[in-house]
Amino acid sequence: MSKKISALSAGSLVKLNENGVAKKYIMLGYNHYGKAEVTLLRKDAAGFRAYNACQSGYNVYNGNSLDSFCNEQHIQCLDPVIRACLVNVPIPTTDGHVNGTWSATVRNLMRKCFSLSAAEVGNGGSDGTAFSYLSTQANRIAYQDETTTAVYWWLRSPDSSNYSYAYSVSTDGSVYDCDYVYRGDSCARPALALSSEILVSDSADSSGCYTIASAPAGEEYQKVNGVWMRMC
Repeated sequence: MSKKISALSAGSLVKLNENGVAKKYIMLGYNHYGKAEVTLLRKDAAGFRAYNACQSGYNVYNGNSLDSFCNEQHIQCLDPVIRACLVNVPIPTTDGHVNGTWSATVRNLMRKCFSLSAAEVGNGGSDGTAFSYLSTQANRIAYQDETTTAVYWWLRSPDSSNYSYAYSVSTDGSVYDCDYVYRGDSCARPALALSSEILVSDSADSSGCYTIASAPAGEEYQKVNGVWMRMC
């Protein structure tokens, strides 16, 4: 038996493979960005990295190191069938300090995988609306992959007070607005927008996670011994 992934309640865990290894993702909500998608957030952080290591430390998310990691590198580690089910959604993003000059303009960037904003984790602001699950501080806490060590993790929101600052979530789940963008001591924590037509197991497994039963990627992919394979 199976059911649509959109039927899962916020906070439910779903397993997705990254380079063939199952990782846990948290269900955040359905149709948050208006594309009939579901949003999943990686339960654990995905490694330490700078927010912006390339542009003199400016806090512009669009095209920066964090953005590129999420929307390019992280996508490539997912199973092909899951990549085929990713949905391009408009994520509201504040410009930040463009060439050192602050711009509070909020633009919709089209992304399939991305970092959340301060507004989306319940901190207020104009760059998105809050996911109800993340409005609880304890639910924001992230850990190093497969450990019990809490870490800071990046949000995509720039801070207006200094071109070198961006928002992050601290080890106790509170939102911090003075994290230096060029330092690599905070982590990426990717969110994914996926087709709501994906089917998951009817119940959670022994680890408390739902698993992907089938995906709307046509008959091109089939699950063989638990692994999605492209059928020629």
